[in-house]
Amino acid sequence: MPLVRGALFGDDEALRFRGTFGEAGRLIAYPGKTEVKCPAPGPDTAVVLAIGQSNIANQAENRITSHYSREVVNFFEGKCYRAESPLLGATAEEGEFLTLLGDRLVDDGAYRNVVIVTSAVGASEIAQWRKGGELNGLMLHALTGLLPGYRVTQMLWVQGEADYAIGTAPALYTDDFHSLLGTLSAGGVTAPVFIAIATRCVSSWKPDNPIAAAQRALVDNRHVFLGADTDALVGTADRRPDGCHFGGRGQVKAADAFVSAIEKVRAGAPQSAAPSTSVRPDH
Repeated sequence: MPLVRGALFGDDEALRFRGTFGEAGRLIAYPGKTEVKCPAPGPDTAVVLAIGQSNIANQAENRITSHYSREVVNFFEGKCYRAESPLLGATAEEGEFLTLLGDRLVDDGAYRNVVIVTSAVGASEIAQWRKGGELNGLMLHALTGLLPGYRVTQMLWVQGEADYAIGTAPALYTDDFHSLLGTLSAGGVTAPVFIAIATRCVSSWKPDNPIAAAQRALVDNRHVFLGADTDALVGTADRRPDGCHFGGRGQVKAADAFVSAIEKVRAGAPQSAAPSTSVRPDH
């Protein structure tokens, strides 16, 4: 059942929001959305599942509208909409980088169409995404609602800031991630997984921390690939004043990095191991 904005955010804060939010605060309706015909499934249509925290949700600086009217779409609850910020299915209602990613994949000729399916939730911990977790269930619901013929071609994971902040043990992070992958596999999703090295948010952040090391160790270059080391790539100048969420340049950098990784894997190019972050906390 949809949540009224006041119930979710408080009456005063709700005045800032225009959308309607559902379970876990995910955006389920927004004024001005343009419904379009869903692209036909096939080898030229990418179906990108995007999950994780706020930096892959709608909390970036710039709102983006795809320059493709029908080829790059946001799929939600059985319908397709022209891809534009904020994306339905993720929390908040500001900007994101997934629309940029979709446009780039089409610009580059990697795909003719890109279908974005997002279920990202700001401030979420990895334990919520493992088998049996609340957010795991919402993700699986999004997948079971895909149109006949649609198969996920890439899964993008940008998460870890919350677990850095609360001090999750690296071994537990690894176990929870593999549990998440297990539920996807059981649901028929065998697509390559592209992860971010993403732990940078709180003021006490330090590079090469235990969660970042655990994330790097997940990369096997067979099923799990490095999409972007956003800890190193998106510096302070590329983030919003809160020091956490992506600014406009950060959005572009994240999109470009993930696109490059996706295109290399699609082309069968060899992948390198995830390097250690080598930046200072004030970079």
